[in-house]
Amino acid sequence: MDKHSYHLLERLRGQMVSAAMGKGSFLNRDVLLLSQTLDQLIVKAQREKKRNPGSAQG
Repeated sequence: MDKHSYHLLERLRGQMVSAAMGKGSFLNRDVLLLSQTLDQLIVKAQREKKRNPGSAQG
C-alpha cells in the first residue's frame, strides 16, 4: 500500500471514530457508511498486496 492510500485509510478511520463518538453509536447511518467505505478500501488494499506480494510493505 502506498503512503497516499495509507493516509486515506487513517483519515477515514479517524472520521469514523469521531463520527461515532459524536453520534454516540457505531450504529448511526453516517458512521456505518464511513465504515463500509473503509472496509471496501481495506479489501482493495489486501487484494493488491496479494497480487503483488513484495511491492507493498507496511
